Amino acid sequence: MQFEISREFIDFIKNAVEEQNVEALREQLSDLPAVDIDTVLDELNTQEAKYILTLLDIELSAEIIVYLDEDIRPTFLKSFSTKQIADFIELIDSDDAADILNEQDFITKEEVIAHISNEEKVGNILDLLRYEEDIAGGLMAKELIKANLTWKVTECIEEIRRQAEKVDKVYSVYVVDDQNNLKERVSIKKLLLASDSTLVA
Repeated sequence: MQFEISREFIDFIKNAVEEQNVEALREQLSDLPAVDIDTVLDELNTQEAKYILTLLDIELSAEIIVYLDEDIRPTFLKSFSTKQIADFIELIDSDDAADILNEQDFITKEEVIAHISNEEKVGNILDLLRYEEDIAGGLMAKELIKANLTWKVTECIEEIRRQAEKVDKVYSVYVVDDQNNLKERVSIKKLLLASDSTLVA
């Protein structure tokens, strides 16, 4: 039987979210197909939808992500950490994963892939991803250090030190704005030659 959404049902879900009624939400949603839950989420705001996804089984949540409208999915996923996105990506088909990653900004894409532990999965996704030839993603480095435009050189160097144990080779730093959009790359040499108070921008 096709699921039909009603105003009463949406209001019930919204109230349950507001009251953090976990039991009621799981009882009403857990047995629904992912595509129907997606229909419900379309009626909620980002925080309400995210709250519901965190309550459901992760396999179901990952499937729901696939069904999300591609016009709103990139913005919606910005409310999750790159590790959380990677957890979803590991559970869906590689072609869907590639589609979702291609909707993300460059830095997010790189960070998500760095969090995926299944090497075969990573290989399949990389085969499907399409990169511009002139960006580092063409080589898909899994280790990166990013710095905000507003940071001073001293802050950037501290970030490099902080990540030193998990990053084997560092040749440049990826510079991003407050929306995590890639703006430029700065070489380590250029950073070391700049005065401490110089802004990364």
